[in-house]
Amino acid sequence: MFNLSRLLSPKTQQLAALDLGSNSFHLIIADWEDGELKVRDKVKEMVRLGWGLQDDGSLDAAAWNRAQACLERFGERLREFKPGSVRVVGTKTLRSIIDADVFLQAAEQRLGHPVEVISGEEEARLIYLGVAHYMAPTNGPRMVVDIGGGSTEVTLGEGMEIKLKQSLDMGCVSITKRFFKSGRVTKNRLLKASTYCSQELLPVVDDFIDHSWNECLGASGTIKAVAKVCIENKFCAAEIELAGLDAIIERYLEAGECNLPFKGLSEERQPVFLGGVIVLHSLFKNLHIQKMHAAESALREGLLYELKGRLEHTDIRPASVQRLSERYHVDSQFSGRVDDTCQLLLNQVAETWQLDETETAQLLKWASMLFLVGLDVAHSDYHKHGAYIVGNVDLAGFSRIEQQQLAALVLAHRRSFPAKHFPLENTDLLKACLMLRLSVIFNRGKRRQGLPELQFRAAGQQMSLLLDQQWLQNNPLTRADLENEQQYLAQIDYKLDVIEL
Repeated sequence: MFNLSRLLSPKTQQLAALDLGSNSFHLIIADWEDGELKVRDKVKEMVRLGWGLQDDGSLDAAAWNRAQACLERFGERLREFKPGSVRVVGTKTLRSIIDADVFLQAAEQRLGHPVEVISGEEEARLIYLGVAHYMAPTNGPRMVVDIGGGSTEVTLGEGMEIKLKQSLDMGCVSITKRFFKSGRVTKNRLLKASTYCSQELLPVVDDFIDHSWNECLGASGTIKAVAKVCIENKFCAAEIELAGLDAIIERYLEAGECNLPFKGLSEERQPVFLGGVIVLHSLFKNLHIQKMHAAESALREGLLYELKGRLEHTDIRPASVQRLSERYHVDSQFSGRVDDTCQLLLNQVAETWQLDETETAQLLKWASMLFLVGLDVAHSDYHKHGAYIVGNVDLAGFSRIEQQQLAALVLAHRRSFPAKHFPLENTDLLKACLMLRLSVIFNRGKRRQGLPELQFRAAGQQMSLLLDQQWLQNNPLTRADLENEQQYLAQIDYKLDVIEL
């Protein structure tokens, strides 16, 4: 399976989004009626996944059990939903743990739906999307800040357009765990925590300060909690201000302990509240924020609107691929011919190879548009350069696994098959790759040459190409490439027969 986030049927009426954060798991359920989303339910559980992240990248048993028990409960609600109507994403902690695949497999069994891990930049985009849809913009640009358990996302945009986005390695759980794990609060520890946050911000401060914004919105549980504490304790008025954050930190310093109760602060958030306050304080000082308004919407609402957009056929991913292709000056006519050949081959074997034709066609189209991006770096080993670019660039709308699969196709589209760096166990992806390789061969050299009638048959690991004998004689380079391809594929136990007619 490709595990792509699929387009939905227009008949789908109920949607759900689940954010597996480093501090909390957030579930939102909505009805899609007459082009509008109407929220039916919101559920949050404080799982504190990031607290269980060990120095070696493993997840301790307690955090694992808390998370899977929560997912089991959420699964009771979600298993009734149609395939494609639920989007589940993991953020900072699931980007960090070494056994993420094992965790995701267990999570998918409990939820009955696929789980994606998204990049920090994609997280920032979705958070901004959630805020922009739920809060009418004022005139001019706005800044949106989300302090999660393991990371903080800062985004600048105007209307629905994002101008700048960053994901920073600091969150309420990670800062509390790093500097206040013992529970003691001292002036020296506060200074170290604040310095660490400033260091994280240093590389991006100028980029944000160079832009102006008319309003600053906070979109996380931490920021909503800070706003409530500030108001109920009269540290500041309706919006968060630096003076209010100073007052909170001063209370911690006086008490000398981390797990400190405040009027308006829930007991479950108490243990990690200080870490979030320090992150927010650093953001205010370094980015010159004067006031921040706490927004109700965040990542999970952004996920819902992303699902709604795909339901209405406004998927952002094709545009992201197009922009990347243009950025690296890919020959669109050549890539288009390669895609045409891919679709021709797919149409003939989708049934016998038991492939989802819609998903495979989409993946092959994207791969055809991107397999040449590495040429802009160097011709030598351009497939390796291209795979690195596709796997690491910010591709809006894509999950990490989707980008990894595209990068694998780019890497493996030519020469000896990179078995050590390709997920051979993903047989659907492998079959898609074999069709891409053949399509590149038949369009060799970027020349607009007439293709023969391609008859392609496949079953299991056996493939057959039926080609006109005269055409092969007139195209000796293609014949030689096909002979080489037979040897390359034999190394991964696939057989290609070329039958001359």
